Order: sequence, then C-alpha cells, then structure tokens
Amino acid sequence: MEKDFDIIVIGAGVVGLSIAYKLSKKYLVGLIEKNKRYGLETSSRNSEVIHSGIHYPTGSLKAKLCVQGNELLYEFLKENNILYKKTGKLTVAVEENEVKEIERLYKQGIENGVPDIRIIEKNEIKSFVPEIEGICALYTGSTGILNVHYLMDCLYEKFINNGGIAGLDEKVINIERKNGLYLIETEKGKYYSEVVINSAGLYAEEISSKLGFNYNIYWAKGDYFTISKKVNIPILIYPVPMQEGLGIHLTPRFDGILRAGPDVEYVQKVYPPYPNEKENSIFKPDENKKNFFYQQIKKFIHNIEIDDLVPESYGIRPKLQKKGENFKDFIIKEEIPGFINLIGIDSPGLTSCLAIAKYVENLLI
Repeated sequence: MEKDFDIIVIGAGVVGLSIAYKLSKKYLVGLIEKNKRYGLETSSRNSEVIHSGIHYPTGSLKAKLCVQGNELLYEFLKENNILYKKTGKLTVAVEENEVKEIERLYKQGIENGVPDIRIIEKNEIKSFVPEIEGICALYTGSTGILNVHYLMDCLYEKFINNGGIAGLDEKVINIERKNGLYLIETEKGKYYSEVVINSAGLYAEEISSKLGFNYNIYWAKGDYFTISKKVNIPILIYPVPMQEGLGIHLTPRFDGILRAGPDVEYVQKVYPPYPNEKENSIFKPDENKKNFFYQQIKKFIHNIEIDDLVPESYGIRPKLQKKGENFKDFIIKEEIPGFINLIGIDSPGLTSCLAIAKYVENLLI
C-alpha cells in the first residue's frame, strides 16, 4: 500500500487554505473541499476584521494565536499586495457600568501582548469620530479590515504553485487508519495519506466522528445590515462585549459604506447551512431583526433612523460553547498519531489563520 500524499487537509476555508499553503512548502499536500469552490461558508461570511487580541483570556490559544496571527497577517497582506486597511478600533462604553469592563479589557490586552492600546476619554472619542457618543473607550491601533476573498485567492494560488493538489466538490464519506496510513474516501475517489488534518469548520464535528472522536459543535448565525445614510466613521466601533459575542459592531467597508453586525443567534444544523451553494450568492438576514440592530446602533450614533438600515447578508460560525455558556477555546491537537483536529474555530479564526498554520506545522515536528 503506497501513500498518495504526505498530508491531506480536509476543508478549504481560510484556515484550511493557510495550513495547506504552509505545509505544501515541505510536503506533498492534498486539499479536499466538499464545495465547488474554496471558502464558500464561514470564511466568506464574516466581518473581515483583523482583531487585536484583547477579547480572549490570557494564555488561551485564541489570545496567543490572535496576537501572533495579527502580525503575520499584516505582513502577508503587505507582501502580496492584498487589500487591507489598519483602521484601528474603539470599544465604547456608553453606560457607567461598562467602564470596569473597558478597564478589564485593557489589562487583558496588555497581558496578551497587544500593541498600541490605551483607554481614551469622552473628548478624545469625539476627536476620533465626532458622530460617536460614549463615556470612554478602549483604543486598539492594530485592528483593521481586509478583503478575505483576495486573501483566500492568494493562499490557494500559492498552494497550487507549491505543488499542492486540490480536490474541490469532493465530500469525505469515510476515513480509516490502515497499516500506518489513513484511507480517505470521498464521493469521487480514495486517497492514502500519512497525516490527516481536519479543518472542516461547520462540519469538523462530522469529520472527527469518522475516527471516533466526538465533539459537540453549535451553529451560531450572525446577521449583517448596512447603513444607507452617509456617516463618516473611518474606524471600527465596538460595544462592550456581551457573553455570547462581541456585540453589534460597526465596520467601515472599503467602499465607504458602514456595516453593522453580527448578532448571535443559535440555530439548528441544516445541511447544507445555506439555501444553496452557488458562488457569490447573497443571503439576506432576518428582516425582523432590524429594530434590534437599530436599538444597538442608536447607542453610539444618535442621528440615524431605522429606515437607514438595509439588509445585507449573514454567516454561520461553529462554536464549542452552547447558548449561555462561558468562553471556550480553540481545540487544535493531534488526537492520535497523524490525525490533527481543529474544532470550534470561530472568531478570531480569520485573524489567526497563518498562526494556526504555524501551530499545526509544529505539531508535526
């Protein structure tokens, strides 16, 4: 029995692409994706924010990989002329009882090694963005935005140029371990590999179970609206975070339009997770959420009306914590020799993608 690949990566979202690209520099890597194109699910339906690392408990994988990934990602984007902008971010307290959380996030950010971070008072908020109302805010200068589609295109191209082989539109139906190799069976063929890396995102639970490792992944839908009214906000604006998410935040798009979202709505698993999987499909958010979004945004921007909100899109992310539970970290580990599992890779997965790839590579040494 001969191997077809040194490594097979299952799942071609931004994390799977990053891992495949990184490892293809040294190994013969196969990349298997059930969709007809890479990055059609969570990776292309998010805020496209490069996070600083303030939101994650010190010592957690999310904290370490976000801070490291932030630096690696900016370097990669710059080197490859991929569209990005280091906008900075304000996390704004609008009520007195939120000030302590701003102070806690500042302390946590310092402990996590986040650069360019400070607390600013009300007058300085106005100097940053006159339209924003708040008592105080936490400024993080390393936060930014990118075009994730351009990033994924670049990673995929580099992977192929390194000699990687992609199997798109191939759903994995079985995985077995035989004589020191892994047999990966898809709807189109069978492949033998020394190493299997599960980066299947929403489907990581299903892939993991094929080798007897059972996890509970919960699906959290997040809706987005855009603001049709012209509002001059060139910086990311975040509320003080809630338990189940970072809250409805404002992201300036590259075209100057302001985007609001996402919220957190736990939903039942439905395969496939979107109405269809056609390339460039746009799925509208729940129109009934418009009033909720308006009330959240109104805390920061007083001069908008509910009719200024326009439905844009939504995305679904995999979470390890169910509704009401506290923080749970990424799971990235070698379960048995040659099988590496990535479970619950939600935010800051995009920011961390290159750092995750480096972390996975170190597991193989």
